[in-house]
Amino acid sequence: MSPDILIIREGDGYRLLHGHLHLVSELRMSNAVFVEIKDEGKVRIAWTGGGFFVGEGNRKLPLRAN
Repeated sequence: MSPDILIIREGDGYRLLHGHLHLVSELRMSNAVFVEIKDEGKVRIAWTGGGFFVGEGNRKLPLRAN
């Protein structure tokens, strides 16, 4: 995954600070992508009809964009 995507942990979810178009482009090619988040390592990002989510299974947290 590209380092052009910047995501941080924010409260009960995550915030996409930079790279929204790049993330959408990557997700169009696959169901999910992995992004490196500081202090957490690689996390899985997926898009559903309800928006972007970080994590898998029962541990899915929302990804909010600016």
